[in-house]
Amino acid sequence: MIKIINSGILSSFQDKGRFGQKKIGVSKSGALDLFSFQLANRLSGNDINEPCIETLGGFSCEFYTDLVLSITGPSDSFTINNNYIYKTNSSFNVMSGDKLEIPFPQNGNIFYLSVSGGFNIDKILGSYSYHQPSSITNNLRISSGDEIHVKTSNNKNIFLSENSFFKKWILNDENINIIYDDKFKSQNLRKMFENKEFTVSDQFSRQGIRLIGDPIDEFKEQNEISSEVSAGTVQIPPDGQPIILLNDSQTTGGYKKIGVIPSFELSKISQKPILSKIKFSEISLSNSIKNYREMMSEFDNIKIYNYTNRILKINDRLISVQILENNSIMAISSNKQFDIIEESFE
Repeated sequence: MIKIINSGILSSFQDKGRFGQKKIGVSKSGALDLFSFQLANRLSGNDINEPCIETLGGFSCEFYTDLVLSITGPSDSFTINNNYIYKTNSSFNVMSGDKLEIPFPQNGNIFYLSVSGGFNIDKILGSYSYHQPSSITNNLRISSGDEIHVKTSNNKNIFLSENSFFKKWILNDENINIIYDDKFKSQNLRKMFENKEFTVSDQFSRQGIRLIGDPIDEFKEQNEISSEVSAGTVQIPPDGQPIILLNDSQTTGGYKKIGVIPSFELSKISQKPILSKIKFSEISLSNSIKNYREMMSEFDNIKIYNYTNRILKINDRLISVQILENNSIMAISSNKQFDIIEESFE
């Protein structure tokens, strides 16, 4: 069993999402960063769609059983018992009585926690995903004091992964691509939009992200007919500040739609830290599909290593050393700082 000490921000269970429920007003939901979600399951030896805990940090819990679990997301660190420091995108062993703390991220937004064997929870409307706008899935929201049961597992292996995929595709400062709506034909308006720089506001939720910047005044007067929207839709409300819809967005919307963020960029936009800068650039549907296939191929080939973790006490300081099976030192941590040195020793 796991007891939640502090649920942090927007913590919930998520899988890949639910499908076929828009007719009753329930959007897809599912993990905002699908790649970090799937990696968490790979590292803990689970089926790729086993539900994980999704959190924006400030999360802590205590374990009442021995477990293998993994944490993925921004390239940050987390702690066990306030002393043992681990690197994200790795799995590790915890024992009954251990306490985990996931801090607020510095390099992104969202972490995923997976336990080997999975959580013992029930599906709602065919999915384990919490849907923020409604009360239908409240049992899948995570609150302080919750006691969560886990399934049994004989897995004892722990792994860590290389970070080159995430640095290239998700945790970078490149522009966000957009596929323009056919109705947004004006090349002058497209050029004007792409020349603007926007800031990710603190109005971030599973429903969407509000951007702040020089307003787009051309859409102050709106007489739009409400139409279907989905994750990635870019809306311009009358105040001229763009909104990027995410997984828990409404199923229809009446604001002006100018385009959609392609699926290969959704994890990146979800991991954009508050106050980070965004500029948009046009991409064609065909190039979007090409990039998605390339991204999926590279994700499927992420290198994952068996490792052992050694905790050393040097001058009254705890030093965590992650050692690969070929005797390479992958990471050394002290005082929550990691050095990647990739050296070998005998």
